[in-house]
Amino acid sequence: MMNPMQEKEESKKKIILSVIICFLTILSGVTFIILASALEIKTWLRILLIVIALIVIIGGIGAAAALDLMAGTFECPKCNARFVPTTAAYIAGPHTVTKRKLKCPNCGKISYCKKRLTH
Repeated sequence: MMNPMQEKEESKKKIILSVIICFLTILSGVTFIILASALEIKTWLRILLIVIALIVIIGGIGAAAALDLMAGTFECPKCNARFVPTTAAYIAGPHTVTKRKLKCPNCGKISYCKKRLTH
């Protein structure tokens, strides 16, 4: 088991990598879409570029979300329990920058749980 400082640093690295992946994903996806609209090419090739852009964007955001999910835990404001949500709950939960609406497995309450970088 890692000590809390190492764990916090690893979580920070994962979050930074997640942000970089998101940025590069959006940049490359938008580039494909701009190319598809700006170039005089056949319709099938235009559609192919747009489909590739969507695949890149969805895949990149999925990878960024997976990294963010693995970085740290969430803390329930009701009972202060820390937990890692399921992937489905993480994706479906409305969120702000530092909080996500989740159901606490300890107390069963649904609330905006704060992201913590250590377990």
